[in-house]
Amino acid sequence: MSVSETPVVPNEAGRRFSAEPAGYLLNRFSLLAVLAGLVLAAWNRNAPIAILLGLVLSAAGLSWLWSRLSLKGVYCERSLSEVRAFPDESIEMKLRVVNRKLLPLPWIQVDDELPYGLARGIRLLPAARQGTGVMSKTAALLWYSRVSWRQTLECSKRGYYTLGPVQVTSGDIFGFYPRSATEKLVDHVIVYPRIYDVARPGIPSLHPLGETRAERRIFEDPSRTIGVREYTPGDSLRRIHWKASARHQQLQVKVFEPTTTLKVALFLVIDSFRHDDPQAEADFELGISAAASIANYITEQGSLAGLFVNTLLADSRQPAVIPPGSGRGQLVAILEALAKVTSTASSPFEEFLQGSRKRLPWGTTLVFIFAKPSDTLVETLAGLKEKGHRVLALQIGEQAVGVANHGLTWHNVRSPSDLLIIGGGQ
Repeated sequence: MSVSETPVVPNEAGRRFSAEPAGYLLNRFSLLAVLAGLVLAAWNRNAPIAILLGLVLSAAGLSWLWSRLSLKGVYCERSLSEVRAFPDESIEMKLRVVNRKLLPLPWIQVDDELPYGLARGIRLLPAARQGTGVMSKTAALLWYSRVSWRQTLECSKRGYYTLGPVQVTSGDIFGFYPRSATEKLVDHVIVYPRIYDVARPGIPSLHPLGETRAERRIFEDPSRTIGVREYTPGDSLRRIHWKASARHQQLQVKVFEPTTTLKVALFLVIDSFRHDDPQAEADFELGISAAASIANYITEQGSLAGLFVNTLLADSRQPAVIPPGSGRGQLVAILEALAKVTSTASSPFEEFLQGSRKRLPWGTTLVFIFAKPSDTLVETLAGLKEKGHRVLALQIGEQAVGVANHGLTWHNVRSPSDLLIIGGGQ
């Protein structure tokens, strides 16, 4: 459970206060005029007028002082049952205000700014920040008392959501001088992307010795040499151990340590997606869910998965760069990054790819997820294939592109059900 508590205390740094009189008759110049009238009435010994104007000034002074003290000792607290959820789950939110002083509050209003993505079914007033609305609650608080409101937040869509700030407004019993404080009571909720069932993906390194699928995937790691053997026709010249060859007077090649670890890097190409119609938005979310689903499948198999996205993440405004790793923590990191992915590209993908490849260990399989690839992107993928990289391309949406001449493993994902047959090829 997440709990955020902020005291509503005047003159504390980081809080913005405002107090405006309820009408023109209560502003400074009007009260000065009333004071002048009181003095004039007293000078002329006009008792009824002097008493009336004195009562007006007394009520105004008492109201001003009451308003000045109204938010002192007032605490506002928001608690959430969860701060991470999957789509279609719900989160319980509790908003509480406490009055920790002797002075009662005849009225208090709490305005909490909530994102529309979590506030389905909640009546919200317009807010200044785009994509958010204001949930307004009112109550009366006696001395040393509290009031609470409960609300259910529906997590209907992937995203990184900000709750708050909160504006608390109260004042005197007459309502002459309402006083407001805007509190930086901010919480963040992460809604993960949807995860769909995935059949064994057609990732090239899953079956390096042909189309026969095995439970163990054996490769060689060139960074770990465990010995040498005699050269046989077909061995790559790059594997020749020249010092050993000179010592044995015949060609010797290096023997590398075998490894069973599959390493997959998922690349989501942000600038290949359009965002000008609902279908384009659906394709974008499907692409994100495809990346999440494959990452979930890879980590469940005990293999390594990484994520690279040329986006501006919702919180850091930096691209997503997660080198391949394994375990539950790695999957959570990938899902959180995908939850924060925005439609704004950090840089052209080809430029982003050049920098990201330096972070990849040897033998990493590259999985590219995109909507409408440019000719440059297709050529880039073909070039990676020619250089010996294992490449899998997943195109999201209806419009497929013919790439048979490039020899790439290519699949078209039009709906979540296509992830179940992704291993069949296209």
